Amino acid sequence: MVIDEIQSLLQKAAEKMGITEIVTIDIPSQKGYGDFATSIALKSAKQLKKAPFSIAQEYVKHIPKNNLIFKTQVIKPGFINIWLQPKIFFEVVNQLSNNVFMIPPFYYGSEKKVMVEFAHPNTLKLLHIGHMRNLSTGESVVRLLEACGNKVIRSNYQGDVGLHIAKTIWKVQHFIKEMGHEKIESMTLRDKIALLGKAYAQAESLYTTDENAKKEILEINRLVYEENPAVMPLWEDTRKWSLAYFDEIYKRVYSHHDRLYFESECHKRGTALADQLLKRGILEKSQGAIVFKGEKYGIDTRVFINSQGFPTYEGKELALAELEFGEFGVLDKNVHVVTPEQTSFFQVTFKVEELIDPIKYKDKQYHLAYNWVKLKKGKMSSRLGNVIEGAWLIDEAKKALLSKFKLDPETAETLAVASIKYSFLKVSTQMEIFFDFDESISLNGNSAPYLIYTYVRTQGILNKIESGGITVSPSQVNEDENTLLRKLYQYVSVVHESAKKLSPNILATYLFELAQDFNLFYQKNPILKAKKESQTIRILLTKAVGNTLRHGLNLLGIKTVKKM
Repeated sequence: MVIDEIQSLLQKAAEKMGITEIVTIDIPSQKGYGDFATSIALKSAKQLKKAPFSIAQEYVKHIPKNNLIFKTQVIKPGFINIWLQPKIFFEVVNQLSNNVFMIPPFYYGSEKKVMVEFAHPNTLKLLHIGHMRNLSTGESVVRLLEACGNKVIRSNYQGDVGLHIAKTIWKVQHFIKEMGHEKIESMTLRDKIALLGKAYAQAESLYTTDENAKKEILEINRLVYEENPAVMPLWEDTRKWSLAYFDEIYKRVYSHHDRLYFESECHKRGTALADQLLKRGILEKSQGAIVFKGEKYGIDTRVFINSQGFPTYEGKELALAELEFGEFGVLDKNVHVVTPEQTSFFQVTFKVEELIDPIKYKDKQYHLAYNWVKLKKGKMSSRLGNVIEGAWLIDEAKKALLSKFKLDPETAETLAVASIKYSFLKVSTQMEIFFDFDESISLNGNSAPYLIYTYVRTQGILNKIESGGITVSPSQVNEDENTLLRKLYQYVSVVHESAKKLSPNILATYLFELAQDFNLFYQKNPILKAKKESQTIRILLTKAVGNTLRHGLNLLGIKTVKKM
């Protein structure tokens, strides 16, 4: 990989100057600052006791002779920009134009095996807009890690026991008495899911205002945990409705899971593990509960078994970790895609699991936090009955696209899913999102339709020429062609960086910039009517751009269309 060779050359230059710092390389975010840049002169100023600019000027003289670097530039206060030889770009762009993507490998460990745990909707509740961000993020992370050579296990942990289940079942029992079991069974899946949403909202309200209702709900909660035959048939039926509903949405957004984990399969084992840890002194008794006191590790104290004897989320997590790290052999990493509200939860459970078995768990779990998705109304909540459901979101985006553009329903569906996913993925997971329909489906901004339209444009051009592979060698290129060459060259490094940082937004930003560069290039430079040599280069670039956009969008979990 060229970046590794450049890093090696720069490290040798550092050693010649007696610099002990490890040289790091960045890809400049602004045009005109080279293909790579390093700030080693600034980092070594204290060690060498010289001005960074002076160090940088001396440093470039020590870079060994090579056939990779075209030129270097030192700019204040001491940055070093590096330009590569043009032939390197042509080698990579020739590969891209032929659908060859030499993505550098990235592994967490020798097993090259990662689990990504994502989606996490609770049964008997709606899959909402927040879950859609989770789904989009998890799916893209899976694809990025796979592109870098990993075997990825897709898992999904869902709450199918607990108070929210008891509340919904309690109210559904009332609906059955009012409507009759047969009528409810004859409902469509969509109507059954709407019934569950209505049941939860009403039960949640009564739970806080009606003592009798609260008492009955708590009793159902106990019966579910005990797997009592009085409630289990209805629990199983409503659970099946939810899983069928979730599966419909997963298929709609091109996602799936290798293993569905449930709280119901973790609570008994979680209780047993907590008891064992109590005997080992890892957990302690406190006011009738079993807790982990994390102060000596600089983390919170959290309850694993409550005073009623039921395992909390923390207790169940112990059993979940045992399953996840046992069913698929040795894992190098387990990535949990969960909101930042659970940061303390994961800090504690990761530490407890590490204390249980450091070889199995230490440094092998990671919390990939993604922030909230909001509308102008503020945070959504199923308790308030104003949840923005995932399927509804896709439907509304599809309607908006059909009303704004002349599209067939299948294309509109693909673009709707793409619009929603890209709206989430173009933003860092650490940032909140204020979702906007108009922005998401725009053809003029940083949106999926804009990227897909650019891809369709490349295919329209290529359809007008003879098919076949194209290979060209370095020649005189104009500024716009050079910009595209350099941008395309960055692609494999961007994919590697996105996977390494678990950050699909890095790739999304790159694809938007590539589309902008191509569209500007297309406006200023004729392709089909260009002179032969220029036409050959421009067709090569067009093929490479189209293939790269399609490949990159696929890594984001987004499909392209044939025409718009």
